[in-house]
Amino acid sequence: IIVQIGMVAGGHIGRAVMEAYKEAAAGRGAAGAAASRIAARRRMSLDEAKKVLDVEVAESEGKLKERFETLHALNAASEASPGSPYLQARIAAAHAVLLEEVAKAASKGKEGPKADDKKPPEE
Repeated sequence: IIVQIGMVAGGHIGRAVMEAYKEAAAGRGAAGAAASRIAARRRMSLDEAKKVLDVEVAESEGKLKERFETLHALNAASEASPGSPYLQARIAAAHAVLLEEVAKAASKGKEGPKADDKKPPEE
């Protein structure tokens, strides 16, 4: 009797584990949602992006694009080497972060000084 209970319980537990695994692999369920939240939160920092591309934020979009294309091509698959998709992904992420920062700086420069930024008259 105890063996039968163990076999029935084992079968149910096994099915539950397989179902949870399938949901997680498909990106559904609690585990899939948690993985999505972690991935969404994990964004490359500005300092890390500058280090990856070895540039400063103040540099132009042209310089960023040139540096991105050079590093991306160096890590691409070729006859001589298999390349590095991981490094290419890091380079692309750094490029996106720096382009976003350049766009922010450009939009700030176009707006000019705001009314709140003006100094009060000295007495």
